[in-house]
Amino acid sequence: MSPLALHVYRRLIHRARSSQPSITYGELAQQVGDLHPRSPLLHAALGEVSNACRHSALPCLPAIVWRASAKRPSTGYYAVAHPRAHTAEAQLAAWQREHARVLREIARFPPRL
Repeated sequence: MSPLALHVYRRLIHRARSSQPSITYGELAQQVGDLHPRSPLLHAALGEVSNACRHSALPCLPAIVWRASAKRPSTGYYAVAHPRAHTAEAQLAAWQREHARVLREIARFPPRL
């Protein structure tokens, strides 16, 4: 993974283990380098983390990241994490399951992927 993706991974692990286990794109962007929440670099790093989680048979950690206004991930998340979920209902259900799985299995995540 890129250095930014590693930084994102570490921030997400820390956040998932806290009392507030979800984070907005804006909060994450500021914490990992004062990036814009819609930065292509940030979203590419989240994609890298998603792929590394899948490769390691872990839940998709970026499921804890969401848009502040919608309280759910952006469309880019679904394209990477749930490419077979085509309807809004299917995407929402897939994300809710994945989010719950991340929180349930957070102890399985290593300090570094």
